[in-house]
Amino acid sequence: MSGAQFFSFRQASDWDRGASFHLERRAEGLSIVREQVHRQLARRYFNPPQLSSPIMDTVVDRSGRWYMLDEKGIFWRADLSSNHAEAITTWNGAQWDSWARMAVTEDMVIVLQQGETSMLQAMSADSSQIKWERDSWLGEPFLGITMAAADDNSLWLLASIASASRLQLLQIGATGREQAVIELPIDNQIYIADIFQERFELSMGPDGRCWLLDRTTAQVVAIDLIGGVAVLAGEEPLAAGGELLSICDGGPDGFWALLRSAEGAHRLLRYGLLGEQLERAQLGNGKGAKIMSSRHGIDLWDAQERCLYSMQPVSETASWGEFGRRLGVWISPALDSGQSETEWHKIEVDALAVSDTQYNIRYYASDEQELVIGLSRVRLDDYLADDSVSASDKLSALAGLWSRPLRDAEDALLFEAKGRYLWIYLELVGSEHHAPTIRSMKVHFPRDSYLRYLPAIYEHQPSSRDFLSRYLSLYQTMLEEMDRKIADMPRSLEPSQASGESLRWLLGWIGIEAEDFWTETQLRQLLLHAPTLHTMRGTRLAMELLLTIFTGEKPIILEYEQVRPLRENPELGEVSDQLYAADPHTFNVLVKAEHVETDVKRAAVQQLIDAFKPVFSQCKLVILQPWVYMDLHSYLGMNTVLSEPTLLTLDGQKSMPHHTITIDTGHDNRMDRHTRLELDSRLE
Repeated sequence: MSGAQFFSFRQASDWDRGASFHLERRAEGLSIVREQVHRQLARRYFNPPQLSSPIMDTVVDRSGRWYMLDEKGIFWRADLSSNHAEAITTWNGAQWDSWARMAVTEDMVIVLQQGETSMLQAMSADSSQIKWERDSWLGEPFLGITMAAADDNSLWLLASIASASRLQLLQIGATGREQAVIELPIDNQIYIADIFQERFELSMGPDGRCWLLDRTTAQVVAIDLIGGVAVLAGEEPLAAGGELLSICDGGPDGFWALLRSAEGAHRLLRYGLLGEQLERAQLGNGKGAKIMSSRHGIDLWDAQERCLYSMQPVSETASWGEFGRRLGVWISPALDSGQSETEWHKIEVDALAVSDTQYNIRYYASDEQELVIGLSRVRLDDYLADDSVSASDKLSALAGLWSRPLRDAEDALLFEAKGRYLWIYLELVGSEHHAPTIRSMKVHFPRDSYLRYLPAIYEHQPSSRDFLSRYLSLYQTMLEEMDRKIADMPRSLEPSQASGESLRWLLGWIGIEAEDFWTETQLRQLLLHAPTLHTMRGTRLAMELLLTIFTGEKPIILEYEQVRPLRENPELGEVSDQLYAADPHTFNVLVKAEHVETDVKRAAVQQLIDAFKPVFSQCKLVILQPWVYMDLHSYLGMNTVLSEPTLLTLDGQKSMPHHTITIDTGHDNRMDRHTRLELDSRLE
């Protein structure tokens, strides 16, 4: 194209010059903002035959283990994935016609029973042995309401002390002693009936975070257990016209709340410390009455149906709140051609889009940078950069400015785009799981048509001139693309620039067949060192270089002269014959197992060795395993290291020193007999 010029948008700095709305830059290009959304991914019913009584309370410990308390006073450890429950202890002194709640620490089960007086009792989860009991606070009886266990194995109890006549949060240590008191900014008027109506819920988080739910007022108290400070999360109720069912920790900036509307619809929302809504989870058909945070997300537990709904965060295209759609808009700055009444030629877009996404291109050309918006005359670039005007107001005010959309256009002419300045309006429309990505964009000017190569008579009538210009543009695009490929041909011969099939094609010139399991980085290295490999073919150096390129690490090559002293040694001769080939015409190649983890890669290494080994020689390929046995292949720095002994860690929670011995004089906990970890056996 004679005298053609273009504006290019490819780098991050290019996109930053425009006005971006609900878009983000990624490594691959410009796309719609993505967000983490909690969705229901699993539903499991829990109906083990041994747990037939109604469940009174359910808790989950820090390791993700479930504990349940039934109406018979039996504590159960439950595995919901396998629909299995096993009884771990029973509270013998309980009167189960009354209200009770439970909490679980690292090694204790604590129960709070409310009858005529409140009683706390802590029992060993393994042996049911009572560790401590408490029915008073500093000598005064208390009315216990709800409780939860903290990370330090202490217990936090919401209670009312007789002398204080108000609700307080009491800390009881792991040994049952009083430790601290936190005053609460809530309505301290409490009635016994509210206990049985389950007015309050206490939810514990990591790092000293705690949340207290008051279902009657639909408010949540944020508590800093370390600092001893408690404040209301917002002044207004969170469930206007509905019911706040349950809460759980939602990270350092907020909490999750399960709500039920007056119509019975359930919602799961995350709130901030000031009561502002941060996120809404997609419940699907999930209901439940209690929510608990887990390692992977959030669990909703429906005690009546005995059903667990697992909510996990997934990444999806974010919806633009002002429009309620998954879209984003980018508007370029004024592209200045430098000449009035410039006829802009075409636009090229390199985009990655799937079937359920779309991108639209609009444009506006003018000889002036100013226009009238409302009652004011403004500079268009300044108006787009004005933060005092909302994005929706900007797009609404400029809606009549743009041309008809070019949908998913990769190479399109800009018709009736005449003026010194040009603005590009790029709209990206995504779906829940996908969004289009704009890798690069080029805007060509001035208008150049192959119509100029035809006789002047073809340009006399405007209608025929317009049709013929568009028709010839099809062939013009194909020929220009061919010219560009021809111009870029020298670049494809450079190993550092070539990619994909071009690399394999270049390697074919020098007689190297590159299989699919070669990465592009390996192929480039192979192509760069091809002259050295061919010149030194059949030598140890060439084989070391080739295997280093393929595996990423220099192999060990042992020749006969290196192995012979070991074989001639009376003490090492037998071991040497097992480890190495000691034939004068055979050499040994040792590579790590991690570099040949599949049979295909192992066969590829053998083929490379056979292709570059000396003529009439044989090779013994030895795969070094990542373990150590005496009289086998153990090489310091290769598959063997020297280090200090460390603890054996189980599931990131328990550890066993290297000198630990598990014994039991009564054989009750003897290995290979009837040992059950955490039931009648423990690792300490």
